[in-house]
Amino acid sequence: MRRKLFTSLAVFAAALSGEDSGFKATMQDCTELIGFGPVPMAAVRPLVPAGYIIPEISPAMAGLVVRASRCQQLSTGGPARPVNIAQIGVAIVPPDGTGDINNYTLLYATSDERLARALQEAGLPAGLDPLLAFEVTPGAGGEVYTAAAPPGAYAWFLTGSANEPPPGGSPVTANWWFQTRRNVLKMATSIPAISYASATLALRTSKLSTLGQIIGGNTDTNFAFFQARGAFLSGVMTVSLK
Repeated sequence: MRRKLFTSLAVFAAALSGEDSGFKATMQDCTELIGFGPVPMAAVRPLVPAGYIIPEISPAMAGLVVRASRCQQLSTGGPARPVNIAQIGVAIVPPDGTGDINNYTLLYATSDERLARALQEAGLPAGLDPLLAFEVTPGAGGEVYTAAAPPGAYAWFLTGSANEPPPGGSPVTANWWFQTRRNVLKMATSIPAISYASATLALRTSKLSTLGQIIGGNTDTNFAFFQARGAFLSGVMTVSLK
């Protein structure tokens, strides 16, 4: 109780002083599944604040990004631990001209309480799902399965198959954005080298959920722009408020 009180007082004092509630998370030995495909612009435009530009990937279509990952070691300043993450967003034009990839965050869930709390204090409604699943069967064409069901939200699943990424890779910086009540939240992940292997993915959720309404039903298998399994040895996510 005392620790929670001190944490709340620190966050309140930071807000009064205008202090940035940002932080850094270091990651090691990570793998991810990522799908990028078309969805109707009309379905996502109301979900993204007006200040963000959504490019037309094809006529009247925006790009939906679905990502799930597992890092064997992730640290937000304390001891490193295994962490699973699932996030869904819409591809946007870089608001500040940085990054190789820029997405506006629609959904975010993690298995890690410390990461979820840090993001919540920064203003992102990150869902905590201790049972968030990330499963990959080793080998060529191995089965993959992810499942996120944070409290108070409809569950979503990413399933299919994927090959093993080769060693090495190229650098990439991926920015995920979110408009908080008072600030713009930026999650910038810098990866020195990431490699990809082909995957065949399917997104599933309730057709009653916001995500289900975006994809127009229970299942979306149209990741025509990109679908892959990635792997990287290290990376740093810098969370900042602007």
